[in-house]
Amino acid sequence: MPFINTGELFELFGIKIHIGVNIFALLMLAVAVLSVMGLIGAIKEKNILGMIFGLLSALAFGFFALATIFTYGYPILHH
Repeated sequence: MPFINTGELFELFGIKIHIGVNIFALLMLAVAVLSVMGLIGAIKEKNILGMIFGLLSALAFGFFALATIFTYGYPILHH
């Protein structure tokens, strides 16, 4: 996966945490932004099911996008 390394941030439980962005994280972030836009549209139309799915998808994709950015997308366990 293409990766942009910006350096080591800190170490947590023996795992080095870096700030980095790979293509997968950017795609998940784009999906999170689109789901927020869908959530706003559902709120305007007062669509309860749309609000629920928009909120859940925004939270899930947003969390995993940030988690991927903060850990390279995979922890480096061999250091």
